[in-house]
Amino acid sequence: MSQITDELSQDTAQKESGFSFLQVVFLILLVLLAAVYMGETLFGKNSLDVLLSLRKQQEILDSKIARISKENAILQKKYFELRALMPEKSDEEQTLP
Repeated sequence: MSQITDELSQDTAQKESGFSFLQVVFLILLVLLAAVYMGETLFGKNSLDVLLSLRKQQEILDSKIARISKENAILQKKYFELRALMPEKSDEEQTLP
């Protein structure tokens, strides 16, 4: 009888002192999933690196838009100045070939 009680006390001592096999496996899987998620977040298709490069590209495009808009305004001003210098054609001149 004492042999049975000794085995039972050893089993309960092992269960109380540490994690069970399933708990260890679950913890390892949880850590692996967290690592994969963090790796995908930092280096994947929708990563932080991609976000930063897109922001830089947006700044470049915004500066190009501003430069081209200024250039367009200058060209429009020149166009309207040249158009104002041209003599106006009468309706008769416009219809004659």
